[in-house]
This record gives sequence, C-alpha cells and structure tokens, in this order.
Amino acid sequence: MIKDYLEKSRSPWYSFIFAFPALVIYELGLFWMRNVEFTYIQNGADVLIEQIIYNSSFEVLHVSSTIFFIALIFVLVYQKKKFKSLQVNMKYLNLMIIESLTYASVLFFIMGNIYLMDVSSNDLLCNIILSFGAGIYEELIFRVLLIYILIQLMKFLFRLGNFSSQLYAIFFSAILFSLFHFIGIESFNNEAFAVRFIAGIFLAILYVQRGFGITAITHSIYDIFVIFLLT
Repeated sequence: MIKDYLEKSRSPWYSFIFAFPALVIYELGLFWMRNVEFTYIQNGADVLIEQIIYNSSFEVLHVSSTIFFIALIFVLVYQKKKFKSLQVNMKYLNLMIIESLTYASVLFFIMGNIYLMDVSSNDLLCNIILSFGAGIYEELIFRVLLIYILIQLMKFLFRLGNFSSQLYAIFFSAILFSLFHFIGIESFNNEAFAVRFIAGIFLAILYVQRGFGITAITHSIYDIFVIFLLT
C-alpha cells in the first residue's frame, strides 16, 4: 500500500484532483475580490500571468477555463495510459493532506514568520484566497514548467544524467523563484532573496520527490500559517 500510495499520490491525476479545490477557491475568490478595495504585493507568477492576459484579447475567466480544460485532457490521457484507471482513493487524498500539513510545518519551522507571499492587506479572507493562488500558480510555473525545461536543457547542452540535471534544475529554479518575487512592487534586498531561495530549494526538492499537488498545497498552507501568525 505504501509503495502504491507514494507512486499514485505524486501522479498528475492525483495532483490535479488534490489541487483542484484550491484552484476553485482562488478563481472564485478573485471574482469576489473585484468589489473589495485593497492593495497587495503581487508574486512573480501573478505578474507574468497578468501581463500575458493583458497583452491578449482574452478575458481572465476564459483564459483560466481554457488552461484548466487543456490540462485536464493531458492529465486524463496520461493517467489512463500509465495506471489504466481513473479511480481516486479517498484515503490517499487524506494522506496527501497530512503530508502537506507536515511539510508546511517543517517549512514554517525553518523559515519562521517570513512569508513567501507579501501580505499587505488587512483583510484576512483576501490574504487566504491569495495564498491559494500563490501555491497553485507559483508551483505550476517555477516547479512544473521551469524544472522540466531546465532538466531538458541540462541534458541537451551538457549531456548530464538525470540526477545531475535535477540538481542543477533545483538550484537555478530556486534562484529564479526568489528573483521573480521582486518583479512587482517589492524592492530587492538580500535577506528576502536568501529566504525565498531557501524556500525555493525546499519546494523544488519536494516537487521532484512528491509531485505538484502536495507541493502546491504545502506552499499555500505555509503562507496561511504565516498570515495567521501576523494577524
């Protein structure tokens, strides 16, 4: 059972199912927050996504639903091909929640009260909603996409093996993860960069070992921990 859980829980199918509620909360929360006046410092993923949307002729909701639909098709095809089944074991999802809470607690112990997502709003609910978005979109961009691209580049350019390519990908993705937080309003400072670099290493290793879903929810839970600490 343990081997089956470790394999399936890191699969795209379980990651998709596990992270989907957080995605729904974030998207519906953004719709609700259109009528809420507050300011917050955007993370790098927010800036990238908004720039892409604003430079296109599509509405945000259309972009989100399209990305979701395309991702669902790829995940379903992969799951059916590899595992021959689309069944979901609820016990596995419960264990994934426990894992995420544990990893978030470890990250919180390491980082203390230093947040990955800047919380400049006094609205607790808004900050929680933004935390779900940070977990989903930052992990999608800086772990799923970026680590894959970096691994393939290392293999192609330097003929490195899979393990060495992963090490370099983890290191460079953590650097970019930290740097991109300064694209928005926040100004660069060494302490903030170092803190987010360490968090980037932690989350990148977690993604490589346990997949997207657990990593994304771990990220969100950590931010929520800090929000409640600072409230």
